Amino acid sequence: MQTLILDFVLPASMVVLMTGMGLTLTPRDFRRIVDAPGATVLGTVLQLVAMPVVGIALALAFDLPPYLAAGLVVIAACPGGMFSNVFVHIAGANTALSITLTASATMVTLFTMPLWVRLVLDQVGVGAAEIHVPVVDTALRLGGLTVLPIATGMLVRAKWPESVRLEKGCTRVGALGIVGALTYDALRRPELPVAEFEQSLLPAFLLIAIATAMGLGSARAARLSFRDAVTLTLEMIVKNSLLGLVLARSSLAFEATIPIVAFSLFQTPLGVAMLAFWRWTARRAGESLPALRVNG
Repeated sequence: MQTLILDFVLPASMVVLMTGMGLTLTPRDFRRIVDAPGATVLGTVLQLVAMPVVGIALALAFDLPPYLAAGLVVIAACPGGMFSNVFVHIAGANTALSITLTASATMVTLFTMPLWVRLVLDQVGVGAAEIHVPVVDTALRLGGLTVLPIATGMLVRAKWPESVRLEKGCTRVGALGIVGALTYDALRRPELPVAEFEQSLLPAFLLIAIATAMGLGSARAARLSFRDAVTLTLEMIVKNSLLGLVLARSSLAFEATIPIVAFSLFQTPLGVAMLAFWRWTARRAGESLPALRVNG
């Protein structure tokens, strides 16, 4: 039963979720990379290079065990997801930029994440040699979980534009499947890893705090508008944690999911705070903002 859930239900749910993301995308979302390269390149580099470097530094600074170190780097190297797009939309920030950053970073993640995980395991040293993370196989797995279903969703939408209405169903089914499979996996364990969770809390908090400062600071240093700076920062702190959980559990071990869960506890309240701060700032500046809801 466990093999069926972890080897079929878990990855299949991720595929359904990412197909839903594909249904929300069009080629225009990728053309924005050419139309507005500065913000897109900066956001992608921060997500896929700077944050993993910070994750590795924190893992070494806190002397995390190999699986916890790998899990922290997995979430650091994850792109934003559909939830970051929702946060940006509700905030009234740059939704088009958010979607473009999510799409571009997700496509590149399959090349970058396996390398970062392998690097942190090499740096951790003792005990890490027993953890095998084949870069090519992990990249192929990521491609099957992200690029292929996203491309499928985009093709379906191009042929049947009305299929975009299926996105919410795909998102809900995929998310419930992932959460259900991981919950089942956790409940089968005789002891909950409380000590490992406590050990992961501070590094996860520092990771998201540094991401916030780095996002706002880098965007402003690059002379982006405050609206784009908020968008970029939300992409960095509201991660596609479900993708990280699936990859950590399927390619590493259950323990690697613990820092990802710890990070997820912080990303929603911080994302809401960033959302509220931007709306307050924009209203003071007299900007027109959407209502606090997502039209469905």
